[in-house]
Amino acid sequence: MSQKKVIDVSDLPKGGPYSHAVVSGNLVFVSGQTGQIPDKRTGFSDQFNNAMEKIKKILQQAGSSLDNILKITVYIADARYFKELNDLYGKFFKSSPPARTTIVSGFVADDVLVEIDVIASI
Repeated sequence: MSQKKVIDVSDLPKGGPYSHAVVSGNLVFVSGQTGQIPDKRTGFSDQFNNAMEKIKKILQQAGSSLDNILKITVYIADARYFKELNDLYGKFFKSSPPARTTIVSGFVADDVLVEIDVIASI
């Protein structure tokens, strides 16, 4: 049985009692990351890009990278963001994009427009 290793990035705040990521074997499971910026009203693209930058930082600390993402789940606050999501997504994954699921979902905070979780390899 493989051991799990908890990954927390000290300069990334968390909104609750969870780990930024957990490594088990050669897989990294990254918790959902939102992209809002405290005390600043941001739009969908800013939040998407910020969430992806947080994921990039977490993966790097775990010994992985965006290139190693196998599966990504994107939760969006409104279906109207879907086209914008695809445009932004294509900038991060130009070739060989990972498997993806997109879900329109409500969030516990009104200012959250997107949340992203990933599974990556090391």
